[in-house]
Parts: sequence; structure tokens; C-alpha cells
Amino acid sequence: MTALLAAGDVVSHLVDQPLFGRWLTAHHALLGAVSAVMIVGFTLVARRARAGAPVGLGGLVEMSLVWVRDEIVYHWLGEHGGRRYLYFFWTVFFFILLSNLLGLLPFPFNPWGRTATGNLMVTGGLAVVTFVTVQVTGMRTHGAAGYWIHLVPAGVPWWLWPIVWPIEFFGLFVKPFALTIRLFANMTAGHAILAVLVGFLIGVRHYGNVVVGGAASVASLAFMLFIMLFETLVALIQAYIFTTLSAIFVSLAAAKEH
Repeated sequence: MTALLAAGDVVSHLVDQPLFGRWLTAHHALLGAVSAVMIVGFTLVARRARAGAPVGLGGLVEMSLVWVRDEIVYHWLGEHGGRRYLYFFWTVFFFILLSNLLGLLPFPFNPWGRTATGNLMVTGGLAVVTFVTVQVTGMRTHGAAGYWIHLVPAGVPWWLWPIVWPIEFFGLFVKPFALTIRLFANMTAGHAILAVLVGFLIGVRHYGNVVVGGAASVASLAFMLFIMLFETLVALIQAYIFTTLSAIFVSLAAAKEH
């Protein structure tokens, strides 16, 4: 609970918190928790699905899997091409979604009051995995040399190649950078607002005017609940955007003309 009450210091609330020196931090623990939940949870759902149609939470998970498959993966890569990458995009989507949602849980479910996707190293690592997947896909589809040669779109005059090719090459690195910053900024912004509001709730206790302090506390609490609901929606949207953009980048790399 002390981590949450320390939200008056916004910066310390947003950065990572060492637990055992450099070897284990709060973000490491959160990432480990998300990984464990995914491994155990999806294993149980798969076993129940084999026994019959899943219901309750299992049915919700199955519906989410079908939604990601049909609306993101197959939509951009086609059914034939999407099957090869389906497990990858399922993992990316649910890993980001659960990391975002875990960061919103209160004490004791999240004793550090932090979110792993509010760390540039985490979002950057996810973007690097996507970047490698895109390049490997492009080279497997077009050949190692053909992929890099044909970064320039078809129909570009030969005398523009010295200008267009470096721009296209640089664009390969801009895409994962955009994925990194988009996810990091959105999750950090929401937590910063929540930290300020919690700190404000603590601060108004020192007001001499009980009426003013009470009214400010109620207003701050109401706005904090609204932000929590909004951040829950943002957690889903950001997982969807990251997965969709990754699928688009892979589809562009695999396209005949890219």
C-alpha cells in the first residue's frame, strides 16, 4: 500500500522499482506474473475446450482468440498466410493486454502500483521482436537479396533510387520506434494522471477547511474512477493497435510489391 500512497511523487511512481538489486525489479516481477498467468490460464482453457464448449471465462477467452484471428491476423494476412503467424500475434496481443490491465490493479494484486508497459525497455523489446519478424518474413518471401533490393516501390525511376532507398530503409526502423513510443506514452500518461489524483486525495487531508477538502476529495475520487475506466479501455485499444500495426507491417513485407 505504501507504493500507492507514495503517488504524490509522480516520477518515482512511474519509474521501475528495484526489489533485489539489479537482478529483480518491479517490472521484472510484473512480466513474470503475466507470463505465468498466460501459461497457466491458456493451458487450462485449452484443456476445458477439448472436453467441451468452454463457458464463463473460458468462453470469453475463446471469443477473444477468434476475434484476434479473424479481425486482425486473417484480415491483414489472409487465412493461408495468417496461420503461420497466428500464435505469434495471439501471444503479442494477450501479453500486452494483460500487462496493461495488471498495471491498473490495486494493492495487493499489484503491490508496486506500476505497469510493465510503462517501461521503454519492455515496449522496445516487443517492438524489436516485431521488427525481426517483419524482416525475416520479407526475406523468406522475396529472398535475402530481393527483399532489400526491392525496398523501393515498383515504378520509381532509376535516378531516384539513391534517394528513395535510404528513405525506405530508414522507414524500417521508424515503424518499431513508433510502436515503442505509442504504447509507452499511452500507458505512462494514464498512470501519471492516476498518481497525481491519488496524491491530491492525500494532500487535501491537510486542508483546514473541512468542506473544501471534502468536496475536493469527492471530486478527485470521482475523476480517478473515471480515469480508471478510461484506462481499462485504453489497455484494450493499445493491445489492439500494437497487434494490428504489427500485422500490417508483416503483410507489407510479405506482399509482392512492398
